[in-house]
Amino acid sequence: MKPLITYGILAVSSVLVGTLITGCATPTDQATRQCGSDYSCLSDMALKYHQQADQASSLAQRYELEAEAMKGQDAEAAKQRHARAQAYWSEAKQADELARDYQSQLPHNVRQ
Repeated sequence: MKPLITYGILAVSSVLVGTLITGCATPTDQATRQCGSDYSCLSDMALKYHQQADQASSLAQRYELEAEAMKGQDAEAAKQRHARAQAYWSEAKQADELARDYQSQLPHNVRQ
């Protein structure tokens, strides 16, 4: 039963990492071309990437806690969890940078 659970967690994690990587791979210049000066688009994209950063950070924290809990029991599993946490921290940083890029393109003092 334990290998099945581990496999399930690994599969779900892989899908989430793939989704985050795909979502975070958009270069800033392409983002500018995508939205131009459309306030709604820029605002929506900033929110989207802030949410992705939050999700990735939450997953990274979870894997850090799991790694810490497993240190004394299963060193290899702890090492894998730590590596996953590092990958999620990286994704969170990229998503946060994109969110800040979109947010910086928003015109100031605009009311909707």
